[in-house]
This record gives sequence, structure tokens and C-alpha cells, in this order.
Amino acid sequence: MSDSGVSIVIPVLNAEEFLPGLMEAFKLQQPKPPDEVILVDSNSTDSTRKLANTYKEIRLISINNFSHGRARNLGASIATGEIIVFMTQDALPKDESWLSNLIKPFSDERVAAVYSRQIPKQDASPMERFFLFNRFSDKSPVRKEKINDKPLTLEQVFFSNVSGAVRRSVFNKYKFDEDLIMSEDQQLSRDIINAGYSVVYQPDSIVYHSHKYTLSKVFKRYFDSVYSLTLIFPNHGISTSTGMGIKYVKDEIRFILIKYPRWIPYYFIYNFTKSSATLLAHRAKWMPKWLLKKISYHSYYWEKHSDNLRK
Repeated sequence: MSDSGVSIVIPVLNAEEFLPGLMEAFKLQQPKPPDEVILVDSNSTDSTRKLANTYKEIRLISINNFSHGRARNLGASIATGEIIVFMTQDALPKDESWLSNLIKPFSDERVAAVYSRQIPKQDASPMERFFLFNRFSDKSPVRKEKINDKPLTLEQVFFSNVSGAVRRSVFNKYKFDEDLIMSEDQQLSRDIINAGYSVVYQPDSIVYHSHKYTLSKVFKRYFDSVYSLTLIFPNHGISTSTGMGIKYVKDEIRFILIKYPRWIPYYFIYNFTKSSATLLAHRAKWMPKWLLKKISYHSYYWEKHSDNLRK
């Protein structure tokens, strides 16, 4: 692709432990680092802002009314590069070719978005490891396109803005939905593919990324994630979630039994937690606001949106 500039956009909140490593990794990218790094800060209370101001490459902006889509749209609105790379603060490029490999598929004008492979950090749980190995293959790149008139499914459009790039000329037409609680990356990919563009999974671009969530956080994030998918994919009902879940669990439990047998007792509790969150997410429109706020990871969302659930 032509040298038209690369901007990196990262929503941040109390990111002081991640920022030095990220900036060092960006600096080492070959054949050249990104042209700019835009941090969209949600009123950090640690030294994130002070630290950011020590890097000349960083453009720091603030956001008060946060949503995942709104923060990324805001950062992209001031980006100067033709390629906009969206990242999360806890993702770390594995090597110096992360960026060049990520943007390589844009040499094809039909490609509108590309996303990286994610591999687990050293302290990742077996469940996180299986999820990443299952979802982010180390095999050949995968190109996703519209092939018929049927509604697109999650499997057909999966995309991740943990480390994902979008052509700015396309993003200007198809932005993130600012009213979604989560999964705005799946919504953007759906819209791009429906418009006739391609999305590419690029396994040669690699970031370290995994979480160590408590069971409470696992529940709340799964609730939010599944609820958002029911909005993005209207046909994603409880039967769809159940079918996907059964297939996934069969493979996952085999992985745990063979490689991490001591985790089996915890695994069953963990899986019950996810299943419960999934079931309740499909019943969200019948729940009162106070309960939605209690079981959601993004409790602020329901202040604005819960009154519209039954309409």
C-alpha cells in the first residue's frame, strides 16, 4: 500500500502500567513506527495523562460521556492517517513486524478492515488460552466477504478492535454504533461487509492480550456481550447461543482435561457462570433497571437505554 500514514487510537482509563510498554513497542516497529498515537482518556485518576504528555507522538484527548463506540469514533475523528489502527490499552505487539503485517492486506482496495492474532499472556487462565487458540488461529489469513443475501452471522463477520485496522475512507461512512454496550467491532464489521467490502484476519500480526477476570467480572462481561449481540444480529436468539455454546464447550472441556486437569472443578463453576449470564442476557428486556445495573459490567449504560427495552 502507499505510504499514506497510520494513526493508532486507544481508549484509556488508568493506563499507566501499560503505556510505557506500548510506546516502546510502537517505536520499534519496522520499517517505521506509526505516525501518531491518539489516546482517548476517560478521566484517569492515576498518572496516565502526565505520562502521555511526555511522549511527542501522543495526542491526548478527553471523553466524559463514555461508550466503547463513542470513544473510538472520537479518536478516529481527529486521526490524520489513511489507516486507523484501533487498540486496547492492555494489548501489546509481539514483535517489530506487528504493524507492517497488519496493514499489508490494505494493498487490495477492496479490503476495508484487518485484525490481528491474539495470543495469551503468561498468566492467562486455561479458559482464556483455549478461547484465544480457538478464535485466533495461527494458520493462513482469512478473508471475509458477503457471499449471499442471507443475514450475516457473528461467525461470518468476527473482527476485533483489540488490535484492528480500518481504512479511514471507509470508516468515515461506517462508524461504530455509539449506543451499543459492547461488540461495536462486530457491528462495524457487519456493516462493512454488508456494504461489499472485505475484512481480513491477519495471523502474522500478533499481540499479547488476555484477562484474569474474577467470576463476577466473567458474568457481567458475558451478560453485556451476549446482550449486544442480540442487537447486532436480530436472529441471534437463545437457540443460536446454545448451539454455539455446546460445540465450544465440547472442545474446551477436552482441552482442559488433557492439559489442565486440576482446573476441572473451577472450570465447571466458570462455565455455569457464563451460561447463566448468557441466559439472562436473552431475557434482559423483562428485567428492571436496578437489576440490569447490578448484573452488568457497564452499569452506566442502563440509565439511558433500559427504558427503551420493551418498546
